[in-house]
Order: sequence, then structure tokens, then C-alpha cells
Amino acid sequence: MGSTEEERTWAVGAEGQVGITMLFEKGTPKRTQIKDGYWLGRTEVTVSQWKRFVEATNYVTEAEKKGFGAAYDTKTGKGSQVKDACWRNPHFGFELKNDHPVCCVTWDDAFAFCEWLTETEKNAGKLPPGLVYRLPGEAEWEYACRAGTATKFWWGDKMTGIERRVNGSGKNDGYAYVAPVNTYGARGRNRFGLADMLGNVWEWCLDGFDPEGPHQEPYLAATSSKVMRGGSFHDTPGWTRSAYRCRKPRNEPSVLYGFRICCGVPY
Repeated sequence: MGSTEEERTWAVGAEGQVGITMLFEKGTPKRTQIKDGYWLGRTEVTVSQWKRFVEATNYVTEAEKKGFGAAYDTKTGKGSQVKDACWRNPHFGFELKNDHPVCCVTWDDAFAFCEWLTETEKNAGKLPPGLVYRLPGEAEWEYACRAGTATKFWWGDKMTGIERRVNGSGKNDGYAYVAPVNTYGARGRNRFGLADMLGNVWEWCLDGFDPEGPHQEPYLAATSSKVMRGGSFHDTPGWTRSAYRCRKPRNEPSVLYGFRICCGVPY
């Protein structure tokens, strides 16, 4: 888990990254053990799945309550608070389809979804005893993303393999904004069969953000910032690496933010 100094130097230099963000990957890769098995969603949670939650609960997201969300202009690379930007209309200039990843949801929104799904599946007798639906721990996320690799990306170290595999910055990947989940088929899935682990939308993790580095088990300290992983359609390859970790306020809605669910032991 983590990155080498060589990898961080590459990310800062080749990608023009802000060096301080790489400090959150400080040290050398460390062997990490995850004591309990778990399942992870094959894709990011979709608009269709989110709609089922909203229809069942009348849930109102934080972006809808606030009346705005952070939106990005891919031409200028600048972000701003946009009135009425939310999961229903992230202001991409097109209507989201059911198989797009839901976005503009906060950590608390994602947490509420997991609680509802846990209760729903328990009542239906579909959830094994002792398990819940929740956000993945940071270590669980990185293990799932790497799928047995120790390279910059889950397919290797070279950026030449990124084309039509990761929905990142620019239009060369076929999309200026979000793409439908699993849009690249087998090419966009890692060895575990997980799609869009890098790119498309940032994914919330269960952990509070610790600037000293990631934890083996979910870091549950009462922090205002939570861990995000994977990068988004707005990000260059230096940000869409298996080891890159980002922190964001738990109540910040942005069109760049989504999530995928984990089924495992509760924390």
C-alpha cells in the first residue's frame, strides 16, 4: 500500500502536480493486511440505483439543500459553485442516463445510501448475518484497485495503456465529462473485474483523512475531511494512480464526487 519516492517524483514532475499533495503518500510502500473478506461493487453506484434510494426514502442530498454544487469547465479547468447543481442536473450540458455514475453526492449522502441498502437487504433476507453495506476502507479500496499489482496503475507503469481505459482529463478517452459505468468493457476492468477504479468520479472511502498516511483498518477518528480515491474525468494520470489519496470535506458536493459500495463487516 502506498507509493515509492520515484513514483511521487514522476507525478510531481511529469504531471505538474502540486508537490505537497504527494506528501500524503509519504514513506515507502508498506505491506498491509486486511483481516476480513469483503465484496466491492463492480461499478460506481449509478443514477438508476440512486433513484431507487431516493424514491424509497424521499432523501434530499446536501447539494439540493444548499442549492448549489461544485461544477467544472473542462475547457478552462476551473471549478466554481453553480446554482442548483446536484445529482439530478450536474450542469454537464446533457442529461445523465441511468447507467451514469451518480455524482454531486457528499460522504454523508453516500453513508445514508449504505444504511438504507443494508436495512432493505436485511429485511429481504438477502444480507448474510454480520455483514453490512458501507463505504470501503482506504486499504480495502487500494487492494481492490491494485488487483495484485504494485505499479502506478492497475495495468502497469506506462501511461500508454491509459487510452480508452480510464475516463480522465481531456476528450481523448471519448468523454469530456462522466462516462457510463463500465463503458470501456473488459479493457476498463482490472484483474478483479472491477470497472472504473481509476477515473470517471472520485470515490468516497469510509476513513477520516489522516495526513500521516493510510491505515490498515478504517481510520474512524472524527475528522471533517474524508478520504477520496481514484480520480475523476477532470484529472490527469498523476492523480488517477492506485496510490493517490485525496482529502475532501465530508459535506462538500461536487460533480466530481461519487462512490461505490462495499459489503463487509461493520466498523
